This record gives sequence, structure tokens and C-alpha cells, in this order.
Amino acid sequence: MGRNHWSREGLGSSMSDRTSEGYYAEYARRPRRRKKRSRAPLVLFVLLLIVVVCAILATVLNPAVTEKVTLEAGEPVTMGLFMKKSPQDGKFVTDVAAIDTSVPGVYAVIIEYDGKSYDCSLTIEDTTPPSGVTVPMTVPLGAELDPYKCVADVHDVTEVTVYFKTTPDLTVSGEHRETVVLMDTSGNKTELPVTVTVLADTVPPVISGAHDIEAFAGDSISYREGVTVTDDQDPAPTLEIDSSGVDMKKPGTYEVTYRAADAAGNTTEVAVTVTITEKPAGYIEPEVVLAEAREVLTQITTSSMDDMDVAYAIYRWALYNITYVDTSDKSSWTIGAHQAFTQRSGDCFVYFSACKALLTAAGIDNVDIVKSDTSHSRHYWNLINLGDGWYHLDATPRKGTGDNFFMVTDAELEAYSTAHNNSHIFDPSLYPERATKSLQNLVDYNSATLKR
Repeated sequence: MGRNHWSREGLGSSMSDRTSEGYYAEYARRPRRRKKRSRAPLVLFVLLLIVVVCAILATVLNPAVTEKVTLEAGEPVTMGLFMKKSPQDGKFVTDVAAIDTSVPGVYAVIIEYDGKSYDCSLTIEDTTPPSGVTVPMTVPLGAELDPYKCVADVHDVTEVTVYFKTTPDLTVSGEHRETVVLMDTSGNKTELPVTVTVLADTVPPVISGAHDIEAFAGDSISYREGVTVTDDQDPAPTLEIDSSGVDMKKPGTYEVTYRAADAAGNTTEVAVTVTITEKPAGYIEPEVVLAEAREVLTQITTSSMDDMDVAYAIYRWALYNITYVDTSDKSSWTIGAHQAFTQRSGDCFVYFSACKALLTAAGIDNVDIVKSDTSHSRHYWNLINLGDGWYHLDATPRKGTGDNFFMVTDAELEAYSTAHNNSHIFDPSLYPERATKSLQNLVDYNSATLKR
């Protein structure tokens, strides 16, 4: 019998020795071989989880959009301030062009990026002080100095205030070293040194145009009319007029004092005589001729005219609407003007008086001017000021010469006067200083309008 052959007896004997319960108990104690499972899905899940966590951390710890931005005042708002990597990928929802970057403050800005909306804040702060350059100044002794005139080319995104660090003492002549301070609205300051030279001033101001006055009892007098004050250093000397002794209701002779002073304390006084007389027979009140003048102005002027156009229209009206006759009542300019408006005839006094009434009614500064040398003839004309200085205006026609006198200078008038028997000699010291720039290039005396 083979080696592996079991006999029934042997098998039976073996089975009899074991009970089924015992057999299974023994079988249960034997180690089992379990089926081996794959770990790949678990690894993939862990790796995916790591990627997600890293992405979340990257977004939280290193976002693509900076949500809090600080900008210096005056600088432009750009996407590059908010986007860390790709500014071209971001889009402003807020209209940043409407943000005034010159005004410090905190502004809300909304940005869209990668399909998401970000609420950002833009803080504008001003930490840059103003800039500028100083201008050396020369002032008269005792003058006031505006600190704004001591600087130029001032630049800042906000408004700049200029002041002296310490108040300059301009009562002492010589060279002063001062400090001007530039301060913007955010409180940033720049200090700049400036040289201020204070000149010693011993020259008093000059009073021009103050002259003896004749008036009628009951009339009013404009003492400042035609009076000017100039000074070699002070651009704005003061003028005081003492007319307290004049009684306009009582005929007589009175003294009026003009007193001018400059910033250094130099003074000048000029005394003039005011003669008050009774009104002559047939006297015309100023209100009457001014009303007559206004009627003429409504006919020859329009609202679109400037003062020079109006003055030229007045000059032409007198020149072409009054007939020259060698006689007039010269006791009052109002009588002469009334003669011009009612009779349309008269001599140089009537032409002058008509222009005076029309110019006064039009609100144009004017001064009476009288020929000083009357050995050959008497003559009257006007000075007018349209804002660029005083010029001569003489509407009296000159037969056979073709000469005209609208807005002429002293030099132009003197050239004519010298060639025509000293027709316009006058004392310059009695009248306000005249302009020297010729305006005759604007005038075509054959035309009713000026060249502009």
C-alpha cells in the first residue's frame, strides 16, 4: 500500500478520536490568511487634501488682491496698487477717476478679479511738504511786506499758506535775512530763506493836480478829482485833504490843505485856495445839464460799448454836432454845456463843457484843463482817464488843419502846439500825471468806430 493510503480503520480511528466540536475549535485557533487590499485610493485622497489646503492657505496668506492700500496725495490710482501679480487681470468696479487724490482720507474701492469681488480701502495721505523758490525783495523803510510776494513757483497738491516765521522789522534800513514758511492743508511745512533789503527813504511823495478852485455857493466840490500822489519808493502813499474851513454856503476865499505821506513817514503839503462866489444870473444847475447829457448818451451809445468806445462817441458828437462860433458865457461850465445841448453852437468853452457833461454822465473820469498862456488866446479842453492813464481830449474843431485830438499824449499835443502858435500850453504840475503811450494807432478820425 502506498505511503499516503489511509485505511479505513485508521481514518475511522482518527475521526473517533476527535469530536466535530473540537475540530472546529482547533480550526478557529489557526491563523487565517486575509485577502490583501490596495492602498492607492487613500494616497490619492491625502494628496488631493494637501493640495486643497495649500491652495486655501496660499489664498489666505498670500492673496492676489491687496485689500488695504496707502497712496501719497496727488499720485494716480492704478490697478497695480491692488494686484500683486497681474494688474491687467483686475477690473475696477468703483470709478476711481472720481476720487480726488489731492484730498487725504479713506476711500472704498471695489475690484473684480477671477470672478470674485473684493472690497478694498484706499488711504490717501499727504506727507510731502510744499516746494517753491524765494524772490529777493526791496522795500522802502516802514513799508508792509506781503509774504506771498517773497515766493514763486509754489507747488503742492493742496492749498498752501505762506507766512513769515518771525515778523520782519522793516523800520530798520539795510539787508535782512528772513524766513518764509510754506504750509499745506495737511500741516507739512517748508522753510525758505529770503533776502529783504530795506531802503532808507528820505524823499517825500509828490502831489499832482491840486490847484485853486472856483465854485458857486451851494455847489459841491470834489477835492480829489484829478489829484494824484506818487512816491519814489512807496507804491501807495496816503492822501488827506483838510477842507474843514470851507463854507460852501457863504461866498469868500478859503484855504484847503492836501497832505501826503509815504510808508517811511515823509510828508508833503500843498495848500490851494477855494473861492466861493454867488451864482451868476442864468445859472444852470449841474443836475439839469447832466440830464440833458444822458439824453444824448442814449442816442449815441449802446450797452456793448466799453469806456473807450463811449468816449470816442462823445468826442465825435461834440465835434460834429456843435457849430463853432466865437462867443460863449464862460461864467459856468454848466451854462456852456446847456448852450451846447440847446443851441448846438459855441466856442472852445462850449465844446469843453459839453464833453465834461457827457463824460461825467457816462461815469468817465475827467478833469478840466485850461491854457496857461492867454496872451494870444484862451482855450479849454479835457483830460480823461479810461483806466490806462490820463490823456488829452479836445473836441474843438481846427479849420483847415485836419488835426484831431482824441486820447493824445503830452508829446503829441506839444508837437501840434509848437507848430500852431502855442495853442495848447498848460502847466503840467496842476494836473494828474499823463500817460506816455500813444493810442493813435487805434483811431481813424474818418471812421465812427475805433480800430480793435
